[in-house]
Amino acid sequence: MIVNIINKLFEHSNHHIELRYDKNLHIPGFSFVEKNIYGQFIPVIAINLDLIPNNESIMAHILSHEWGHHILNHIKLNPIKETQEEIRKKETEADKYAVSFCKKYKYNIDDIERFITHHSCGELDRVKILHE
Repeated sequence: MIVNIINKLFEHSNHHIELRYDKNLHIPGFSFVEKNIYGQFIPVIAINLDLIPNNESIMAHILSHEWGHHILNHIKLNPIKETQEEIRKKETEADKYAVSFCKKYKYNIDDIERFITHHSCGELDRVKILHE
């Protein structure tokens, strides 16, 4: 399932992003960059599969949201200085990227909506984006 989604994300964006499983992560997914052994910064997505239902549509949305952060150049080395408004704007943009990807590849928006409704603490704007 994950390999199929990653292949579609690569096809959609023409970018490779390293995926790592992290059971200690307290959220489903997180994007960051790190230096490789050659001193180059590489994009990474960490995911905690224990926090993600075994549902291809939900997995596609989470991965494409995190992928979107990289494609949209949201990842900074020191995000601590960002304001709440900047963070909210980036999250909205990543959600829109994810919805575009999920609709293009015909993932189940209803499944994604149920997941977001249950896990986003009532953030109705995130649900609205699914139906734009």
